[in-house]
Amino acid sequence: MKTRAFSIIVVFVALAILGCALIPRLAVKLMPSRTLPSLTVSFSMPDAAARVVEAEVTGKLESMLARIGGVREIKSTSTSGGGSITIGFDSHTDMQQARFEASTLIRQAWPELPDGVSYPSISTARSSRQSARPILSYTINAPGAPAAIMQYAEENIRPVIGRIQGVNRIALSGESPMEWRLTYDSNQLRALGLTSTDIATAVAEHNVSQFYGMTLTDSGTWIAVRSTNGDSREFDIKGIYLTGADSVAVRLDRLVTAGYVPSRPTGHYRINGLNSIYCNIYADEDANQLELAAKIKAALADMSLPPNYALTLKSDATENIAAELDKIYLRSGLTLLILLIFIALVTLNARYMLVIIISLTLSLFVSVIFYWLADIEIQLYSLAGITISLNLIIDNIIVMGYHYRRRHDCRVFTAVLAATLTTIGALPIVFFLDDELRLNLQDFVAVVIINLTVSLAAALWLVPALIERFGPASLGKPRRYRRTRLLAKFNRCYAAYIRFGRRWRWVILMLAVLSFGIPVFMIPEYKCSDTYNKDIRPWVNRILGGTLRLFVEEVYAGSYFSRNEHEPVLQISASLPNGATLEQMDALVRKMEQFLSGFAEITQFRTDIYSARQANIAVSFTAEAARSGFPYQLKTLTISEALTLGGGSWAVFGLEDRGFDNSVAENAGSYQVRIMGYNYDELEALAEQFRQKLLSHRRIKEVTINSEFSWYKDDYTEFYLDIDSDAMARQSLNVYDLYSALTPAFGRDIYCGMTPDGAQRILLDSRQNGELDVWALMNLPFTVRGKTFKLSQFATVRQLNASRSIAKENQQYVLCLQYEYIGSQLQGQRMLDKDIEEFRGHLPLGYSIEDPHAAYRWGPSSSKNLWLLLLVIAIIFWTTAILFNSLSRPLIVIATIPLSFIGVFLIFYLTGANFDQGGFAAFVLMSGLTVNAAIYLLTEYERTDNYIRAFNAKIIPILLTIASTVLGFIPFMVGPDAPEPFWFPLALGTIGGLAASLLTLLFLLPLLLPSRSLRPYPRIH
Repeated sequence: MKTRAFSIIVVFVALAILGCALIPRLAVKLMPSRTLPSLTVSFSMPDAAARVVEAEVTGKLESMLARIGGVREIKSTSTSGGGSITIGFDSHTDMQQARFEASTLIRQAWPELPDGVSYPSISTARSSRQSARPILSYTINAPGAPAAIMQYAEENIRPVIGRIQGVNRIALSGESPMEWRLTYDSNQLRALGLTSTDIATAVAEHNVSQFYGMTLTDSGTWIAVRSTNGDSREFDIKGIYLTGADSVAVRLDRLVTAGYVPSRPTGHYRINGLNSIYCNIYADEDANQLELAAKIKAALADMSLPPNYALTLKSDATENIAAELDKIYLRSGLTLLILLIFIALVTLNARYMLVIIISLTLSLFVSVIFYWLADIEIQLYSLAGITISLNLIIDNIIVMGYHYRRRHDCRVFTAVLAATLTTIGALPIVFFLDDELRLNLQDFVAVVIINLTVSLAAALWLVPALIERFGPASLGKPRRYRRTRLLAKFNRCYAAYIRFGRRWRWVILMLAVLSFGIPVFMIPEYKCSDTYNKDIRPWVNRILGGTLRLFVEEVYAGSYFSRNEHEPVLQISASLPNGATLEQMDALVRKMEQFLSGFAEITQFRTDIYSARQANIAVSFTAEAARSGFPYQLKTLTISEALTLGGGSWAVFGLEDRGFDNSVAENAGSYQVRIMGYNYDELEALAEQFRQKLLSHRRIKEVTINSEFSWYKDDYTEFYLDIDSDAMARQSLNVYDLYSALTPAFGRDIYCGMTPDGAQRILLDSRQNGELDVWALMNLPFTVRGKTFKLSQFATVRQLNASRSIAKENQQYVLCLQYEYIGSQLQGQRMLDKDIEEFRGHLPLGYSIEDPHAAYRWGPSSSKNLWLLLLVIAIIFWTTAILFNSLSRPLIVIATIPLSFIGVFLIFYLTGANFDQGGFAAFVLMSGLTVNAAIYLLTEYERTDNYIRAFNAKIIPILLTIASTVLGFIPFMVGPDAPEPFWFPLALGTIGGLAASLLTLLFLLPLLLPSRSLRPYPRIH
C-alpha cells in the first residue's frame, strides 16, 4: 500500500507543478468580459427628426438585420439626430458569425441610406459594463492646436503602444473633425431662380465618387473607402457652376461663402476646465491586464516628449484589479489560517494538519490546469469561487480523513461523492438564468465544479495515501470515563426528545412549514375583495407568510457597489429646459468650473456635457483632503454657488450624506399602458382614443403619451402644421411645393457630400436660418410657379408636447401612456383593467394593448425561478435515490433545503443587509451544502440501522465541516471596506443557512424518518 501511496503522491505533485506553470497564462481582470448574445447597431443623422430617421434609416436596417439567423428579439429607437437597433440572439448563436452577417448586411444597405447618415457601428453588450472600459486612459496636454496634438499622438504615441502584445485597440479622441461649411443668401437664390437643392446637387456631382466599403482604423473608428474624382485632392468652389432661371451660368463662389471650420460639437469633455486629447487603451480578452498595463506604463515612461507636452494618466482600471486581488489573497490567507487553527485545536495532531495542508495545496494547483483548459477568467466572481472552494475542499478532506483514520477503508467515499454531486448539481441552474446574470456567475460555477471534482480525486486517492505515508495513528483510543458518561446522558435526552417529537410530529412539522412561509401575501390585491384586503389580509399574511414574507417585503434587493467608493467623489449635475442650446449649457458649466478651479484641495474635476440639456462634473480630492472634512465643506459651498448661478437646475450628490436637487420635474404617473402596432400613424390615433377614454374619468386629470415609460414628465415640444388641403387644392399646390419653397430660407446643415479625398463633409447653410422665427415662417412670402403666397394662407401652427423618439419592438411600434389616478390604488387598477379589456375588443388586427405591470404580478420570471428550483430538487432527488437505492429517503434529504432557507431569510431580515448576486449564490450554495450533512448521517444510519448510533458516529465530522465553513466566511464580513458587494451577502447568507441546517439536522431530521428508526440508544461501556 505504501508503494502505491508514494506513486499517487508523486502524480499529484507533478500535476501541481504543471498547474503552477500555467498560472501566468490565465487572464486576470476585475469583472467578467463575456459578451451577451446581443448586438447594437447605432448611427447618427444630425438635425433629422425622429420620424425621418425611422423611415429613412432605422426601418430599412431593421428589416434587413431581422433576417440574421438565431434572432430572438429586435428593438430599435429613433431619436432626433440618430438611432440604434438592439438585436437579441439565442444563447447558442455564434456571435462572431452573427456580427459578420450584420456587418455584411449594413455594407449592402449603406449605398441606399440618405446622405448625412454616419456609417452604422456595431457593438456587443457585455455582462459587466466595467469590463468594456479601457484598462488605461491618458490625457495629452500641450499649448498647440488640438489638430497638432492629435497629429503628434497619431505619429508618435500610437505606434509605441500598438507594438505591445495584448493591446486590442487604441482610441484617440478630443479633436473636432474639420468640415467645409457653405453659407448662401436665400434672397439672392430666389432672385436668380435657384434653390438650395440646386447647390447641393452641383457640389455632389462635382465631387462624385464610388463607395467601395468601410474599413476599421487603429483608433477603432470606421472610415469610408471611395474613389476620388481624378487627381484632385482639394475642394475648390471656383470650379463649380450653376445655371440660373435665365440660363446664365453662375460660379458657386459668387453665391456662397466657404469656410473650413471645426464641426459643430454635440457635447464637450474637459478635465480641470481644459480641452485635451484623450488616449484610451483597450486590452485583448485573453490578456493578463496587470502585466499589460505595466508594459504600457514602462513604454510611455521611456518616451521623450516635446517641450510643454504632458502625458497624464487619467484612470487605471488595473489598480482596482490589484487592490481586489490583494484583498482576495488576504482573505483567503485569513480563511485558511482560521480553518487550520480550528482543525489544530480540534485534532491536536501535527501530522493530521500536514495531511490537510498538503491535500488542499495540491488540489488547488491541480485545479489550475482545468482553469486553463476551460478558458476561465480570473476575476471577481471566479475568485469568489476559488475562496469558497477552500471550505468545500477541506470538508471533503475532513470527512475522508476522519473516516480513514477510524476504519482504514474508503467506504465513506460513496457518501462524499453523493454529497459533492448534490452541490455540483445545484450549481448548473446558473446556466438557465438571464443572460447577464448567467455570464457573471458562470465562471464562479465552473471554478467551484472544477475544485469539487478535483477534491473528490484527492479524497479518494491523495488523502489515504498521505495518511498511509505520513499520517497519524488511528483514532481507536478508549474513551475517557467522564466523556462516556456525558455521551450516554446526551443519548438518553436526545432519544427522549425524538420520542416526544414523534408523538407531536405533525404539529412540529406544521410549525416548521409556517416558519418558512406560505406565499399568500403574493396574491394581487385586485384579485381579492375589499373586505379581505382591508380586514383579513394583514393577519393572514403575518400568520402564514413566515420568514419568506419578511424576506420578500423587507429585504432590499440591491448592491453595495454604490457604497464601495475607495475615495469620495462629489458629483455635480446641471440640466436646462427644452429649447436650450449647447452653447448655453457650456457657458453655464464653465461658471461652475471657474468656481471649482479656486480650490487647491481638488486634484481633478472632469466635465462631461452630454447634450444641451444635461451635463455632469465629477470632483476628486487629494488624499489628505479626502480624509478630512473638506469634501463636505465643498459640497455646502457648491450648493450655495449653484443657487447663486441659477440659469438651470442643479443637483449635488455623491457623498454619504443627503444630496441637493432643485429641479422641479413633475411625476409622470404610476399607472402605465402600452399600445403596440405596425402603423405609426394609426397607432398614434388609437393611443389618442384611449387617452380620451381615460380622461373621461373624473379622477384622471392628465395622460401623457411617449415612446417609453419614465419617472418624470418631459417638457419636450414640437411645432405642428395643420394643413388646409382644400385651400391648397384651390391654388393647385401640394405639400412638396410648400416644403421646396420654404427650405432655402430655413436650410441648415444640408448635406452636399464629401470632399474629393473623402476627408471632410460639405454642408450648406442659409444665412437667414438663425434670424427667422415662427412668425416669419408663417408670413414669409414665397413664389411657386410665378405666384406669391404665404404659409398662413394654407396652414396653422401649434406647439404640442411630443415624444423625443420612436420605439419599436420586434418591428412593432410602441407607444406608452402614463397617468395618475386620484383615489384608491385598488380601484384605479380595476378601472384600468376594465378599460383595457373594453378597448382591446375594438382594436384592429395586428394591434395590442396591455398593462406592463401585469407581467410582474404572475409573470414568466416567477415561473422560470420555480422551474429552476424544481430542477435543483430533481437533481438532488435522483442523486440521493441512487445512493440510498430508495425513492422515499431522497424526500427526507430534500425537505432539509427549504428549512435551511429560513436561516437565510432571517439573517438578511435581521441585519438589514442588501441582497445581490452574492445572496443568490448563497441560495444556490445552500441547496447543495444543506443536504451534505443529511447524506452523511443517513448513509451511516443505513449501515448501523440505529439513528442514535449513526448520529454519534457522524456528528463530529458534520460539526467540523459546518464550523469550518462558517469560520471560513468570517473574513468576508469584516474589514475597512465591509460590507462589500457579492462577498458580504454571500458570507452572510451561507452562515445563516448553515446555522438553520444544523438545527434542522438536530431537531427535524429524526422526525422525518420511519418509526423503526427509533431503537433503544446504544449502551456505552
